[in-house]
Amino acid sequence: MKKIIGLMLGLVFSMAIFSGCGTSNNIVAPMYGEAAEIKIAVLGSEEQFKVRENFFVGMDLAINELKEEGIKISYDKINDDKIIDTGVALAKDIANDSTYTLAFTFQVDEVVEIISEFFNEAKKPLLILNENCEHTMERDYEYILSGVVSAEDASRALVKYCESHGLKWVATVHSETEYEIATAKEFNNTLNNNKNVQLVYSLTGPYHAGEVNNLLEILDTLGVQALYGSFDDLEWACELISYIKNRNKDMVILGDARFNNLEMINKYKDVLEGMIIAGSSGVASTEKLKEFIDRYKTQVKEEKGIDLNSVAAEAYDFVHMIAQSFKKSGNSHEFMKNMKSNEGYPGITNIKFDEKGNLDEEPDFWTIRNGQMQKLV
Repeated sequence: MKKIIGLMLGLVFSMAIFSGCGTSNNIVAPMYGEAAEIKIAVLGSEEQFKVRENFFVGMDLAINELKEEGIKISYDKINDDKIIDTGVALAKDIANDSTYTLAFTFQVDEVVEIISEFFNEAKKPLLILNENCEHTMERDYEYILSGVVSAEDASRALVKYCESHGLKWVATVHSETEYEIATAKEFNNTLNNNKNVQLVYSLTGPYHAGEVNNLLEILDTLGVQALYGSFDDLEWACELISYIKNRNKDMVILGDARFNNLEMINKYKDVLEGMIIAGSSGVASTEKLKEFIDRYKTQVKEEKGIDLNSVAAEAYDFVHMIAQSFKKSGNSHEFMKNMKSNEGYPGITNIKFDEKGNLDEEPDFWTIRNGQMQKLV
C-alpha cells in the first residue's frame, strides 16, 4: 500500500511539474480586434523618461480618453540605465515576452539598430521615437516603424534652409557618436553637391572649454554665417553655443530635434534664442496644435506642473492611431498593414508611414523664441 501511495504521489508531482513547465513556455498571442487590451513596453533610460515627460503626458491623455470608449491601453517604462548592453538585453526579453503587445524605444541609434532585428523576428511591432538613421530602415523590416525623421532627412532639410535663407558659408561641429556622425556626414555630403551653400569647415568636437577659442578663431577667419552642431551631450552643446553667440551674436545656429528639451530651453533661454531646428515629426497645422494645448494646458499644469508642447501632441496621436489600427486588425501583420495605410492618422500631427515604415513627411522647421519652441511657417 505504501508503495502504491508513493507511486501515486510521484505521478501527481510529476504531472504538476510537467503542467507548470507547459504553462511557462506557452506563448499567448496578443489579442487584436475590438476586445484588444494593449500593453506597451517603453524602452529607454530614466534620463530619457524625464526629458520626454511631455510625451508621456500625451500618452496618458489619449489613454484616459480611450478608456472611456472601453479601449484598454497601458504601458511600462523599462529602464536600461543608458547602458547599451543592458538596453539590448532588455529589448530582447521584451521582444519575446507575450505580456507586451508592442514596444516604443527612446534608446540611442546603436541600440535601435541591433534590437530592430529582435522585434522583427518576433513579429512584434516596435516604434522608434528618439533617433534613427536610414541604414536601419533600409533593411525592409516589416514590424519596425520610425516615428521620427531620420538623421539624414533632418540634415538635408537644414541644407535647404541655408540655401533658401542665403546662408552661403557654413560649418559643422559634432561629437564622435554614431547618430551625430550620421547627421554631420549627410549634412556635409549634401553641401558638397550644392552650388549655393559652401561647407568651409567641419570638426569632430570640441569637447571642453579649452578647445573653444581655436574654433572661434577659425569661424571668424572663414566668415562662417551658420553653424550646424550635433552632440550627444546636450548640455555641452548649449554651453558651446553660448561661447559662439558671445563672440558672434549674428551666427545662425542649426540643430536637430533633441534641442526640443524644456529643461535646456529654460536653462539656456537667451543662448538658444533664434536657433533653427529641424523637427523630428510634423504638425498638421499650428491651429490644431493650439486647440490641443488650449484644451489640456490647465489640467496638465495643475497635475504635472509642466507646459504642453508638440511632443505631447505627437504621443497623443500615436496612441490613438495604434488603438484605431488594433481595432481593425486580427493579428500583428494586419496591424502593421493598417499602420502603413495611405490614409495615415489625420490628427494633430498627421502621422503617416510609408511602406518601409518611415515617417512619410518632410521635417518642419522650428525656432526658439522667448523660451518657447515655435514652428516657422
